[in-house]
Amino acid sequence: MTQKTVLVTGCSSGFGHLLVHRMLKRGWHVVATMRRANERRDLITSTESGSAGNLTVLELDVTRSEDLAKAAAFVQGKCQGSLDALVNNAGYGLFGALEELTEGQLRDQMEVNFFGVALLTRALLPYLRASRGRVVNISSVFGYTGMPLTAAYCASKFALEGLSEALYHELRPHGVQVAVVQPGGHRTRFGQNSRWSNDRCSTYGVQRANYQNLQSKLMTRKAVSADHVAAIAEKLLLCPVMPLRVRAGRDAAVAHWLRRLLPEFLSLAVTSRVYDRIFTNPVAVPSLPSSLEIQP
Repeated sequence: MTQKTVLVTGCSSGFGHLLVHRMLKRGWHVVATMRRANERRDLITSTESGSAGNLTVLELDVTRSEDLAKAAAFVQGKCQGSLDALVNNAGYGLFGALEELTEGQLRDQMEVNFFGVALLTRALLPYLRASRGRVVNISSVFGYTGMPLTAAYCASKFALEGLSEALYHELRPHGVQVAVVQPGGHRTRFGQNSRWSNDRCSTYGVQRANYQNLQSKLMTRKAVSADHVAAIAEKLLLCPVMPLRVRAGRDAAVAHWLRRLLPEFLSLAVTSRVYDRIFTNPVAVPSLPSSLEIQP
């Protein structure tokens, strides 16, 4: 069999990092991309000595058009135009009330989490069509559930969901499969890599303090391993036919079924009650299941 090639973004840690190891064990050629690759390639190569021949670490900032062009040129040249799968994993979370966020912060959130995915996918589609390949986008429970102080992050993931569904139908006649993974809370470095608004408006002080307190408490509890999401992505790359959406984690499943089974006014009533308890209580933060770590 001809060796297959997958390009994965955001491989310095978390889901992307773990997926690289899984696909190398499968014998795939893995193009692992990240920002500042020359400085950080040891994050992957130091643990993959036995698979070094199948691993390529490539510099890629998904917000830089020149990097996107270089990635496409690499696939065309070094990979001889052969690309069987693209996993769009790079992204980060921006938190804070909308009033507190700068225009630059809002635009950067969309540039990384949405435009980076759309433009990289567009650049690599000729090669994916040629191989009748597949695209896997890593979204979030916040791609279908809104939450206070996450407006920018939710907007970027809601946009990614729409892009993925449209591409599912657009590319299916051309033999390219598209899937989106919707993780809930998993143990990764997402919390450390998240960003908060620069300005701190007193109007949202109680909500912000409670959210940060909640995040701190949940970080100390046992959460689902990030390898769970990497395993789902691996199965999607190997299965004959990919489903459009796969939810990862109990909290993601609960949020999905809450919205699907209840009329909207009841679903909103339930989530509003939960959010009121979490965000508006000036003293205590309620106890929540350990799986609901705010790290989608």
